[in-house]
Amino acid sequence: MCGRYLIACDEGIAEIEKILMDISDNYSGTDITACTGEIFPSGNAPILSLQNGRPSISLMTWGFPKWDGKGVIINARSETAAEKKMFRESLLHRRCVILSTGFYEWGKLSGRAKEKYRFNDPSGPMLYMAGTYNMFPDSRFVVLTCDANEYVRDIHDRMPVMLYKDELIRWLTDYEFAIGVMKRDNAVLERTVALGKGNEI
Repeated sequence: MCGRYLIACDEGIAEIEKILMDISDNYSGTDITACTGEIFPSGNAPILSLQNGRPSISLMTWGFPKWDGKGVIINARSETAAEKKMFRESLLHRRCVILSTGFYEWGKLSGRAKEKYRFNDPSGPMLYMAGTYNMFPDSRFVVLTCDANEYVRDIHDRMPVMLYKDELIRWLTDYEFAIGVMKRDNAVLERTVALGKGNEI
């Protein structure tokens, strides 16, 4: 499960600054602050995808609309996405990268009250999550999830499928590579207790 994630724009991250510049250039009049900070389901966020055969940053809405029109589906199980009608074509033709600086989960460790945790990549400020998108008619994305690894499973049994920076283009362009990514062990993560919107202790 991934129900919230973070795009921190106040930490001097050059890649985030470049992403926001692209959004500002491509979406005139967009309030950039509305697509940063803590990202909620049904919110708009910058996504890397292939547009006219080239990787580009687009604003998309988080969540496919449910069939009954009530709410959205924000995650897709990587183990079954290739078989499910809702995700099959998107996984085959419309993969994307969710750009973030970490994701959140809520859980309870032994002897402690339920808390909110931020997970990030200890090797750098960016954390890349695998996803797919479709048109409804607006562009919408979901996060692909897998079984939680040792860094997450005591908090939650699911986590996002993670990508390394040098894999992003292959994820977008190579379906067989993408299938392999969804089956492998996930990345090393760092965990902190989150206080409010992205503030850690």
